[in-house]
Amino acid sequence: MPEAARYRKVDLHTHSTCSDGHFSPAELVDLAVEQSVSLFALTDHDTLDGLPEARLRAAEHGLSFINGVELSTQWNGIPLHMVALNFSADNPALLSIVEGNQAIRLDRARRIADLLVKQGLPDLFDEAVALAGNSQLGRPHFASLLVEKCFVKDANKAFDRYLGNKKLGQLRDVWPELEQVLSALADEDMALVLAHPKRYPLTVTKLKRLLSDFKKWGGTGIEIVSGNERPDSVRLLERLTREFDLKASVGSDYHGPFGPWMQVGKFTQIHEGEVDLVWQTWSSI
Repeated sequence: MPEAARYRKVDLHTHSTCSDGHFSPAELVDLAVEQSVSLFALTDHDTLDGLPEARLRAAEHGLSFINGVELSTQWNGIPLHMVALNFSADNPALLSIVEGNQAIRLDRARRIADLLVKQGLPDLFDEAVALAGNSQLGRPHFASLLVEKCFVKDANKAFDRYLGNKKLGQLRDVWPELEQVLSALADEDMALVLAHPKRYPLTVTKLKRLLSDFKKWGGTGIEIVSGNERPDSVRLLERLTREFDLKASVGSDYHGPFGPWMQVGKFTQIHEGEVDLVWQTWSSI
C-alpha cells in the first residue's frame, strides 16, 4: 500500500449541534485537533449546515477536512443510515435529498406532537421547533420540554412514559428508499458508505443481502468500525468489504462526552493492511 494511503488517525463520522451533537462544528474540530486526528469529517444527520464553520476552523488548524453528511434512508422497511463523504457542498442531487429528508423530519415532529396530544399533553410542536433552532428537530427536544414543564423528572422518564417506540407505535418513518438515494448519488463523485452495519436488526445472511443491493445500486463503502465495536464484528465487516468489493471507512460516531469510548478519533482498531480504505485516493489529503 502506498505511503500516502496508509492508515492514519482518521475520523469520518461525527456530529455537531447542527444535528444531535453536543459541540458546535468549530468546537468539534478543536476537539479533533486535541485528539491528534489528521483527517476529519463532519457528518450531521440530514443537514450540511455545519460544514462551512467546520471547514473554516479546520483550515485555521491545518487539519484535512472532508465534507460529510449522514443520510436517513430505508431498505425493506428497515431504517438505515448512509454516510456520504468528499462531495461538493453545492451538489444539486445531494441538496435535493437533504431538503427532502428535512421535510420528512418536520412532518415527523408534527406527528410526534399530535401523538403526545392524544396522550393528554399540550401541543408542543411550536415550542419544540423553537428549542431545536438550527439543530435537527427530534424526540430529544420534546423530552426536554416535558422535563422543563414538569411532566416528567428527566429525559429517560420522558421516553419511558411518552416518547418510546411503544408509546409512539403509530409513528412510522417514511425515509426515502435506499435504491432511490443511491441511484441519485452514484454518479456524483462522492463516497457512499453504509453506516454502522452491525447496529441494524439483521442476521449475517440479511446483511449480505443488503450489501449486495448496496453495491449493485452504487454504494462504495462500509463503515467497518463506528466507536467501540466488538473486535469480532470489525473482523466480520472487514471480510465483507473484501467479499463485496467495497472500501472500508472508519469513525467514532461521536455525539458528545457521554462515555469512555465516545471520543473523536477513538474506535476499535482495524486491520488496515487487509482492506481498501475509502480515503486512499482522495487528492485532498
